[in-house]
Amino acid sequence: MKLSFAFFAFVALTTLSALGQGSDIIIRERAKELSRQNNVRQGVAAPTQPQPQAAKPATATAPAKSATLTRLESELTAIKQNATVSPEAKSRMTTDILAMAQGTKPSQAAAAKLAEDLATAASANPLSAAKAARLVQEIDAVLNPSKYPQAKMQAIFDDIQAIFQENGGDRKHAMSIVEDVKALQQAAPAPPPAPSAAK
Repeated sequence: MKLSFAFFAFVALTTLSALGQGSDIIIRERAKELSRQNNVRQGVAAPTQPQPQAAKPATATAPAKSATLTRLESELTAIKQNATVSPEAKSRMTTDILAMAQGTKPSQAAAAKLAEDLATAASANPLSAAKAARLVQEIDAVLNPSKYPQAKMQAIFDDIQAIFQENGGDRKHAMSIVEDVKALQQAAPAPPPAPSAAK
């Protein structure tokens, strides 16, 4: 009897301990998320922007904006509240996302999924020109990391989530867009295998 009581007490304490640790993780992640949202509200520079350094002159700048980036920004800001985004507009956005990649191109399906989710989010809560520009630059950094050598991918993903949540979007949809952007990296077609040397 005492042995079974001790066993159940042990299991109960272990379970409570595990639940306590789980809530600590949730609290920590929520705090990080709120910090990211506050950064967006306060105009903290995007992760793709070079950070000013006191010792060095600020000679590094973000790469010049291409016509493709400008076009995608225009497509995003043209979407009005509660408007139905035409299939042609989504197709143009998909084409622009694919054209942004200067090296390995993401898959058509990954770009189309991102365009669809961006259209849905912008229709629910239209993006300002500044937020659209920041978002497009973040996507460009994911597709072309060599253009933004000091950018950190996780910070970019966090910033994309913060942009949409600060814009009034719900967390679930913001996370879905982040997953779409991550999929651009992962969905790039694999290079063909290297030919093996014949013996």
